[in-house]
Amino acid sequence: MSGVGGSRFCPQLLLVVGLVMFASACRADATVSVHLDEGGTGMVEVQLELDDAAVEAVGGLDHQIRLEDLEDARWEVKGPHRSTNDGVTSVVASKAFGAPERLMSILDEIAGPGVFSEMDLMRRRSFARTTWSLQGRIDLSSGLEAFSDSGLKEALSGLPLGRTREELAALAGCVACDPADSFGFDLVVELPGEIVTNSDRVDGGSAVWAVALGDSTPTVIAVSGSVADRAPRLWLGASVTVAALLLLLCVSRLVRRLLGHNPLRYRVGHLPRPTRRRSQPTEIIEHKPSRPDENSARRLELVVLGGVGVIWDAGTDPEGLLVSFVREHGGIADPREVADRYRAASLGQVSAAEFWAAVGVAGDAGDLDAEYLSGVRLRPDVPAFLDQMARREMTVACLTNAVLPWTLALRKRLDLDGLIRHWVVSGEVGARKPGQAMFEALRRMSGVSFSNMLLIESEIATLEAARTMGMSTVLMSGTALVPEGFTHPTINSFSGLFHQKDDQSQG
Repeated sequence: MSGVGGSRFCPQLLLVVGLVMFASACRADATVSVHLDEGGTGMVEVQLELDDAAVEAVGGLDHQIRLEDLEDARWEVKGPHRSTNDGVTSVVASKAFGAPERLMSILDEIAGPGVFSEMDLMRRRSFARTTWSLQGRIDLSSGLEAFSDSGLKEALSGLPLGRTREELAALAGCVACDPADSFGFDLVVELPGEIVTNSDRVDGGSAVWAVALGDSTPTVIAVSGSVADRAPRLWLGASVTVAALLLLLCVSRLVRRLLGHNPLRYRVGHLPRPTRRRSQPTEIIEHKPSRPDENSARRLELVVLGGVGVIWDAGTDPEGLLVSFVREHGGIADPREVADRYRAASLGQVSAAEFWAAVGVAGDAGDLDAEYLSGVRLRPDVPAFLDQMARREMTVACLTNAVLPWTLALRKRLDLDGLIRHWVVSGEVGARKPGQAMFEALRRMSGVSFSNMLLIESEIATLEAARTMGMSTVLMSGTALVPEGFTHPTINSFSGLFHQKDDQSQG
């Protein structure tokens, strides 16, 4: 990467790696690390490690790396330092960025053009949670040319390092050898919170990709990290406390009334009773408190779908598959214990890795997540229904009790974000359906009043809670028996929804 021989003002310290290819028995490893803070600032760090043979091959690093070029480009360099333990000499260059959009320009300074492409660092906010995601590609298919530039190539007779691939192999003392075997390249990405990634491995909470020099297929980068926001969590706790106090006050007043206690009667008992004309008793009319917009015309603005049995196929929903998956992998067999541990994970109280350990399933958490979720399928009629909602320009939301990383992975795999705008996930909110906190999160996230929402749900308790909020409700029954006297409109598939308009208006 850094100014080598003055070929580029822009730091390109990895160009030193090319010089290593001239010598036999050399080894050079480069690691590019991206560290992101919760606020969107961060640091890009490049670490180059060379063994003694490589350092000798380039004639020492002190004169190869021009520190003044790095400093002019605002890179901070540490080294070269040689370890007495393994004899490896390392150089570390780092550069901070103050905004996510600055990341790409810094990555372009590291290697030749096109090595890092389509890199996009995005932030997505939802109720009580912030999610950062990084996507892009690393392309080292050009081999040694990845560490050269047009100026150096022109100066070296049109070749990236002044030698053909065969000539470099001959200089290395091994005609059959590939000079690229002497070089290792890793990308390390550290995002806030628990990460979901397609990387080769996860090391200490960081996603790590090992990219081979000369690989004809670009390496796809995809990683996201999610953290809970403190303020909404505090608000949720405070609201629960206030609700408990109000309930206690109401109970206290009710008890006092039932016992006939009236503290004021002892204070005013000595006053003469006023005389009043007797008249016919008037009718006492009790007015129920109205909800916002209750008296205004209802209009459908948001269709809310439950997760289990509504979006996910009844036979392959995430919870239904869980017990059999745990048993097949040598975990605990009691479904109640699995359900208890799943509940903690779906509330965001434990990570997915901690959940697998708690149910006795051994293995890499990322691999287990992927294998388990591979069995989850959409209901067959969901894609057509979502397409129809999109054509009608109707906003759709999902209200589900689920482990947040699993939901994120399914949304990406099934490409649902473009069709379902709002996702209220228990693992993100810290509460579960049919709790009021989930509905409040839905209202705040969507900005739609409850009276203008339609909930399609397979759980009766959630439907009952939604109706008390003023929502229209429909039961997706599937093959389940509907209890006698059930008052919610019922459908077996989304195709039946459009035959229930009259019932919905009453629900």
